[in-house]
Amino acid sequence: MAQEALITDYFYGDESEQFSYFRIPRLLITSPRFKGLSTDAKLLYGMLLDRMSLSAKNGWYDEQSRVYIYYTADEIRSDMGCGNDKALKLLAELDTKKGVGLIERIKQGQGKPTKIYVKRFTTRELPADTTEPSPQYPDTGRGADLDFSDFQTSEKSMSRPRQTRCVDLGKADANYPNRNKPEFSYPDPSIASREAEMERYECRKEVMEQIDYISLQKRYPYDDVDCLLELIVDILCSTAATIRVGGDILPAGAVKERYRQLDMAHIEYVIEGLRQTTTKIRNIRAYLLTTLYNAPLTMGPYYSAAVRHDSG
Repeated sequence: MAQEALITDYFYGDESEQFSYFRIPRLLITSPRFKGLSTDAKLLYGMLLDRMSLSAKNGWYDEQSRVYIYYTADEIRSDMGCGNDKALKLLAELDTKKGVGLIERIKQGQGKPTKIYVKRFTTRELPADTTEPSPQYPDTGRGADLDFSDFQTSEKSMSRPRQTRCVDLGKADANYPNRNKPEFSYPDPSIASREAEMERYECRKEVMEQIDYISLQKRYPYDDVDCLLELIVDILCSTAATIRVGGDILPAGAVKERYRQLDMAHIEYVIEGLRQTTTKIRNIRAYLLTTLYNAPLTMGPYYSAAVRHDSG
């Protein structure tokens, strides 16, 4: 079902984390090596990096533990709102054969989609005085020497579940490199993205068990249950130091601890309370986050008051 994007309100606290973002490496903008690359091609590279997180879930690794993705021209055309010729042109800009070498496409034939290897890149800055080319930093005529990793060029299909993690895929440093050092490399954003995605996946599994997700789905509409599940996961996976609850800015640790107390009964309480609410809610996300936070404290008194009222 198509969804309409509505611009509604300001961001509060950690609410900006409800969105996912495409990450475009800074060097694609600043390095002379990529000045000729179109803005759309740079955006597409960020979208290809984002696809890397799916590979960990699907086991898309070749025999050498190198990750690859699937992203067809039809999908690119749909996501970027362009024609087929434009989608193919953008891929060509990035490709090793006709473009800058940021991706390598391996056709599999027999109607199978093309594998895409998304390449990492490093750079070395030249010394300030470049009048005399040094042996360590040869004069390339473009201000930086880019080194692209060597990826598979064979047409042979090598798809199988990953056996071992490549030793090169260490945890990326989120900080920018020290520009006083003559040699540095930018972290691969796909690694951090994949790690965050896997952490969220594990957190979601724990929350589903914590609130008895399957039983709730049998009793309430899917959207109601799934919405609350994702809100709980958002809070537990938040990296913010503080979280806004109602009108208060609270330490993230305290908020997460309260959310870890939520169980099936609390979710039922929140859903039933929302159904009985007749007041117009302007910010439904903020309302639900606050209601979930308060549920462990307010559910008992609420039901006790209801019983006393019914008893007359």
